[in-house]
Amino acid sequence: MDLPYFAYGSNMNLEQMALRCPGASMVGLVRITGWRYLINQRGYVTALDDPDAETLGCLWELSEEHWGALDRYEGVAGGFYRRVDCEVIHLDSEEAVQSIAYRAANEIPGTPSATYANIVIEGARQIGLPEDYLDFLESWRHGPPAT
Repeated sequence: MDLPYFAYGSNMNLEQMALRCPGASMVGLVRITGWRYLINQRGYVTALDDPDAETLGCLWELSEEHWGALDRYEGVAGGFYRRVDCEVIHLDSEEAVQSIAYRAANEIPGTPSATYANIVIEGARQIGLPEDYLDFLESWRHGPPAT
């Protein structure tokens, strides 16, 4: 698989990815326009189409073995997540890059477990996402933030 992987949930976490995909390389911070961040009813990150939104994350260079491991983790065979092609933009250079991400079948808002929320937020902190975005992720800790 030649396209990089766009991670915007728990797979931003460096320790988690080191265990799940040993040897994978994080290759930059990116944003995607038109995707609204969501914790779904199952308690996991996904995104909804929303032309007014953007979601931040990172890109990973993966091997075929890594893609297989992620497909298993994301529950692709069970229909929980699917791979989607997307275009992301590097935060530093504004360069557009074609990539692949996972989106969940379940798009009903929900609440993450404390453990999962910690993994996502810590991952975003580890990779260096902006403080205001960390605050946004924190606002999802107990379910959808008040609008």
